[in-house]
Order: sequence, then structure tokens, then C-alpha cells
Amino acid sequence: MSIKTVKKYGREYIKLQILSISQKKQRFYVGKFPANEFLPLYTVEPVEYDIVQQLALADKFKDDEKYYEYLIKEDKERIDEKAFERKESKRRINEIRDFLNEEKYALFPNTIIVYCDLINPYLDDRSDIPFNKISAAELIFKDHPNLSYLENLGEESNLYIPKVNNSILIIDGQHRIKGLEKSEVKNDYELLVAFIINVDKSVLAKLFYTINYTQRPVNKSLLYHLSGEFSYELNEIKFMHETIKILNEIDKSPFYRRIKMLGTIPSDTPSKERKFMTISQAFLIDYLVNTIQEKAKGRSIYPPIFLYYFKKDNEQIEIIRFLIKYFNAIKSYEIGWDDPSKSIISRTIGVGAMIRVLHFLFVKMFVEEFKQNPAKMKVIKTSELKSKLKGIEDVDFLKTGKFGIAGSASGLNQLREEIVEKVTYFEGKSFKEYLNIYNGTYLQQYRKWLNANT
Repeated sequence: MSIKTVKKYGREYIKLQILSISQKKQRFYVGKFPANEFLPLYTVEPVEYDIVQQLALADKFKDDEKYYEYLIKEDKERIDEKAFERKESKRRINEIRDFLNEEKYALFPNTIIVYCDLINPYLDDRSDIPFNKISAAELIFKDHPNLSYLENLGEESNLYIPKVNNSILIIDGQHRIKGLEKSEVKNDYELLVAFIINVDKSVLAKLFYTINYTQRPVNKSLLYHLSGEFSYELNEIKFMHETIKILNEIDKSPFYRRIKMLGTIPSDTPSKERKFMTISQAFLIDYLVNTIQEKAKGRSIYPPIFLYYFKKDNEQIEIIRFLIKYFNAIKSYEIGWDDPSKSIISRTIGVGAMIRVLHFLFVKMFVEEFKQNPAKMKVIKTSELKSKLKGIEDVDFLKTGKFGIAGSASGLNQLREEIVEKVTYFEGKSFKEYLNIYNGTYLQQYRKWLNANT
């Protein structure tokens, strides 16, 4: 595999011989790339969640529905501008640098995965045209200075990469490249590079999180973020991702500025705000996604209580509004929602238990109060939900109490049981007794309605 610099119309290009690889009828390419030629050309786009920027954006909309429509309906236009790489770790970069400098067998035998955008589609994908036959006008210098050209010769092809920064986007391997860039060996080092060429960014994002999820630990919030941000279709994860963003970004939400988006707290977050960020994006999605999943219709004691609304485009905002009302009803009790240093109610174990209880509450209300009329969910008030939760103030939510802060599955379930036993709307029964009533009466009727209407 050869590499050399060529000039065309006053510009320099790397001419790289690459090998075509076919997998499941999809094609990518591999090539040998000297590090000193590669390093000036690459770029990395780190995933970021700027809460200040997001709050400013949310404030521009008159109400939550308009903001929801912007996030969900108009996302397609913004997907190609989004970034999906992980934030870099300086510690890891320095470890790689030291490894390269100090170890005799400091090898990177696995590939660096990159993306190159092509000019070929602008030429009706005529990759059979030799590069030296393309005119200056066809190269579209002014608007697309970073575009490469694939000269397809069969199994072995030539990729012409402009010698400008940002002409190669790293999909996987940013820490290795950053470490190599800081090392003493970068001028005498070859890289094995896999080129993903000319696919849309949703495909790149899916490839990125699939590679990272299966090969090394990447926090689940980041995976959900990527899935939500780069999906053109309104699937369950995308809807939940946008729901969590709205809960975190509008000031009437009890979760306002409290959710750890991307699973972490930004390092520059003031300590007075940091103490309230007790719930991760992934946790909320994991516990709420069951409320809209078709496959949850016939299983367990937690039916998809919002599935009917999720299936109707003009009703989806009502799910978010109901969640805000429900958790505001919880917050209105003096049980420590705004004091996570003393109470577990706004921590993982408390929120998780309340989501579990929400299923019991909603199903009972739907049968008894709504009379199986789904439109009544829209007009329910926070004060009505608060009255249904009377007795919750008698539950032990103290961090120093019997449920503690650990948030184990068994502890969460025990807390759920105590809430059901204390809340008078659940008829003052033991949890086991109420569960028998719930399964035999309310859940049975609700499932029958749900199956008939979804």
C-alpha cells in the first residue's frame, strides 16, 4: 500500500492506496498511514451537553409543547451537525504517551476508525473517473475544502485526502491518536486505519456506540444520548432521551438542572448545584422506557401506562406533562425533595420507587377516576395527584433511615412496598394484599382496555 503527496489546482492531497473490505454487503476500506502524515489532518468532535446553552434554547419557546416539537420534529436538520465522540481523558492520553515512549513493543495492532466525506456524490458518484481527470470546477474548492475523492479501481483503490485540518474525522481511537501526538515516536510510526466513507452521521453514531459498548466500558447515559441524538426515527429511546432533556431544561420541572446528562456532572458545576444532581440520564430512561414499550403490554405488574399516548404524535407531550405534575406532587410534600443531603426521595432509590408506584397509581386512577377515558389524563392537576399520594409523608425517606442511600434493587422494592402501604389511596392494605387486588381488578381491566386501544 503506497502513499504520496500529489498536487492538483494549487492544492496538495495525500494519495493513499487502500484495500476494500466487504461485510454484509457494506463496504469500508483499510490503509497504512504514516502517523506524521495523518496527525495534521484529523479532527475529533467530543460529545458535550452544555446546560447553559440548553436552558437558553428552552427559554426561547413559549411552552413545553413547542420545545418538544422542536426537539422531536425538527431534529433531522440538526443531526449532521452534532458531535458523537467521547470526551477525552487527559490521564489516558498521558498513559498512552508514556507507553509509546517507554515500551519496546509499543504497538497499536488494532485499527483507528475514521470517516472521510467524499466529493464523489457531487459528481453523481462517478468514482471510476481518475482523479487527474476532474476539473477545478468539479472539485468545488470554495464550499467543500475538506472533501476527499475515492478513485475506485476494484479491490485496491486510491483515496485522495486534502492536506488540510479536519479532512479526517476520528470515529474510534482518539485517545491513541492524542497520545501518539504527544509522544516522541510520532515521526517513525505507522497506523492501520479503517476508512468509513460517505455515510450519514446517524450511521456513524450507531457504529461508534456499538463499537464502544461491546469492546470497552462507556457509560450508559452516553449510549442513550447518542441513540437519541442521532436517530431520525422517533423510537422509544429517542423519545425518552428528549423527555429527559425537557425535564432537565424547563424550570417548572422538579428535575430542573438536576439530571446528570451523559452520566456525569460537568467539572465546572458549582458545588451548590452539584449536590442536587443525583439522578443520571440512563437511570431515568431505564425506569421510564417501560411506560411506552409495546412489549411490556402483557408482562409483569408494570404495564406501559403511556403507550396509548406515545403512539399518537399529538398526545406525546402529555406524557411529559403528567410526569412533571406527578413529581411536583411528590415534591410538594415536606419529605426532602430539595435536600438530597438528608433525604433519598430525589435520589436513585426514591425516584425509582416512585416510578414503580406510578404504575399502580395510574392504573387505579385510569379505571376508577378516568373511567377508561384517556383524555382525562390531560386535565389532571398536580393538586389532585398530591391528594392521591396522601400518606407518603409517613414514609421513612431519611438517608440515615432503614432504606439508606445505596439504591439496591431489593432496597428500592422494599421502599416501593412501604409507599404503597402508607399511601391511603391504596386502601391501607399490606403490599401483598393490595397487589392481589391490583392484579385481579385494576390491572386486568386496564390490560383489556390497552389491548383494545393500541
